[in-house]
Amino acid sequence: MEDVRLRPATLADDDFLYDLHRRTLGDVIEATWGPWNDDVQRQFHQAWFTPETIEIVLVDGQPAGMIQAGPADATTFYVSRIEIAPEVQDRGVGTALFRVLVERAKEAGSSAVELHVLELNRARELYERLGFAVVAVEHPKIRMRLTL
Repeated sequence: MEDVRLRPATLADDDFLYDLHRRTLGDVIEATWGPWNDDVQRQFHQAWFTPETIEIVLVDGQPAGMIQAGPADATTFYVSRIEIAPEVQDRGVGTALFRVLVERAKEAGSSAVELHVLELNRARELYERLGFAVVAVEHPKIRMRLTL
């Protein structure tokens, strides 16, 4: 398995993160809402791009993904976003990241980890394999929970 590490995001990661989002979720976004609209997606990106809440996933020292996660309340650790570049998917990177997130959740005193996944996103298979269960269908998303 590759060396997987995290580093804080910076403003310089803006273009990388936009490109990553398009490469990882572009097909799912198009299948859910229709053709990719660069103007709309740029607006969406600028609205959520807060480097101080994002970590860049490094695989063998190279940027290959991102996570945005933290305590949502006293009992729940929420994964807002996780994106892994297609070229490193299916190589254990996501599983390694979730190990880190579960440890962080436990350290924060959380009793569960939650996330939302688009219904058409194949990442749902990973989450189910890791023990997440569907707790609500909020079309076009599914809310999933891992009880710790």
